Amino acid sequence: MDVLSLLVLLSLLLVAFSLLFFLYSMKQGDHEHADRLSLMPLEDDSEQLPQGGCDNGSHDKKPQG
Repeated sequence: MDVLSLLVLLSLLLVAFSLLFFLYSMKQGDHEHADRLSLMPLEDDSEQLPQGGCDNGSHDKKPQG
């Protein structure tokens, strides 16, 4: 029976620390950063590539041989 009371105490401490960490994270605003990062791949690129699609001109050269 001593083991059961020890496990209950440890589980309650774990829940309390998890709740404190969650509240601290919400206070700091860490959750907003994750939302912004998840939507970043959906944003349009600000700069457009030239008509050829490559900006260094390497596709215009013919292979040597």
